[in-house]
Amino acid sequence: MRDKVQKGLRYLKERGVREFAARAAEKYADTHFDYDAWVRSGSLSPLQRGYQKSLKMGMMPRIWVMLCRQQAGGKGETRGRAATIASIRRQTYGYYEISDLLTTQTRGDDLVVFIREGDLLPEGAFFELASFSQKGAGCLYTDQDFYERGDDNRIHFRNPVFKPGYDPDYLRSMNYIGRLFAVRADLLRKAKDLSGKEDFATASNLSDPASYYEMVLLCTDLAQGRVVRIPKVLCHSRFEERSDAALTQRESGRSGEDGEKMRLVLKKDISRRNENGIVEYGPVRNTFHVRYLIGNVPLVSIVIPNRDHKDLLCKCLDSIHSFSTWERLEIVIVENNSRREETFAFYRTLEEQRRYRSLPARVVRYGKEGFHFSEIADLGVKEARGEYVVLMNNDVTVKTADWIERLLGQCSRKGVGAAGPKLLYPDGTVQSAGIVTGLMGFAGSMMVGEAGDDPGYMARAAVTSDMSAVTAACMMIRKSVYEQAGGFPKDLAVALNDVDFCLKLGQMGLRVVFDPTAVLIHHESRSRGYENTKEKRKRFAREKKIFCTRWGKVLKEGDPFYNPNLSDRKCDYSQKKMV
Repeated sequence: MRDKVQKGLRYLKERGVREFAARAAEKYADTHFDYDAWVRSGSLSPLQRGYQKSLKMGMMPRIWVMLCRQQAGGKGETRGRAATIASIRRQTYGYYEISDLLTTQTRGDDLVVFIREGDLLPEGAFFELASFSQKGAGCLYTDQDFYERGDDNRIHFRNPVFKPGYDPDYLRSMNYIGRLFAVRADLLRKAKDLSGKEDFATASNLSDPASYYEMVLLCTDLAQGRVVRIPKVLCHSRFEERSDAALTQRESGRSGEDGEKMRLVLKKDISRRNENGIVEYGPVRNTFHVRYLIGNVPLVSIVIPNRDHKDLLCKCLDSIHSFSTWERLEIVIVENNSRREETFAFYRTLEEQRRYRSLPARVVRYGKEGFHFSEIADLGVKEARGEYVVLMNNDVTVKTADWIERLLGQCSRKGVGAAGPKLLYPDGTVQSAGIVTGLMGFAGSMMVGEAGDDPGYMARAAVTSDMSAVTAACMMIRKSVYEQAGGFPKDLAVALNDVDFCLKLGQMGLRVVFDPTAVLIHHESRSRGYENTKEKRKRFAREKKIFCTRWGKVLKEGDPFYNPNLSDRKCDYSQKKMV
């Protein structure tokens, strides 16, 4: 209880009364929220039902439904199939057929929809799929949840799975696409040709989780950016048959034959994409980690801003020197108006190589008064000699020995602009597991204060995924990409400059990867202090306004790696709730 009170007071002190009140209102909503009622409130009204049944679309795609078996034989399967077919028969979009395989009657722009026996669909599911297909989607997937029958013999819905937008790195960590997947028939035929399997596009073959995973990987690749997530719960799965996308048990992906078969599918996929990587088991069942390998041994420059705090800097450098296994490193310290002689004496021992003979260190001086992180970062990167640069706070220490190798593996890949690790507080709780835009009206780190080994919702804190941003407390970038992006924004001296920079990378068509297998410790705000003075709050408000104005359209549209059904005030992936 005492910890909760202290946490609340800290939140009030840092965020102010308005944010504190909004957070308290959402906590109140948590205790009064009925998910089952929320789902049922989304049922079609008679007017909506009539509209969907009568609407004639321009090019109405025929939907070919493939029912994939959940298990071999048994009465339970028969009952599940009957319930699934009954939910299909209730669809408002009647232009469909049930088929176990592609036929010559299937046109290229038709939709093939995969459903598991036992799953139930709300009556507007096919209408939604057909509507988005007409807008140019090549592949479609939706949110889902689970159902079970209560003692009253009524179906009750629970455990929603609110999925992020299309994320190829997350998909190669786990098959988060899950149930109710739709794909254009022409893409499915191409995927079949690539697979080399005659029975590839059949309900029988795709009943196997590994074959289904292979199909999803191939089709989403072929769709080339036309993969669309519909953020609506359009699939209800039986509770006792939880999908991979919802599992968060802390058990290895090694468990079970399915896990190994899926790992081999992923290994084949990495090879097909001409990437060099080792597929490891993840910390959660049927999750994986692709450890991408580096073909050469590039120099990595670690840029560390510093103003006095010699002890903090010493701990930071000691940890890099003692624990990091990457050998080609250099340290660039950006000196920012230090005052203490002990700081300059320490610099001299570094530059004269009296402390770390195997870790070259240079000190460059930022001549202006005050703290302007963007300008300091730009100076450090300019002076860096490495092909890759790590921006690191002086209050960060190393926990994972091969953290540089793991971030390099991500950052060196085609299409990746930056990579960041998981950061923990000294007590082992999470300080940052990637950044979501739109939180509290601007942006925020995820999983703050949660246990460091907690996989989180849909294992988001435990597996590699793309994020809108990662924190510059520890961020790796290719130097040429940093220069191409124009560096950090000069009108954001302290706050949100890392988020702004990452969003610029996104505009350039580059991904930002969060890799939680690389872990560092962040002794947050030890050097600069919290944003808790009147002057700092005014500066933060000014920079937040600049950020929100510049990225207003992005904030309005919502973070593509988040879900609009999730809270925009809490950082634990909990559902947005209304009393």
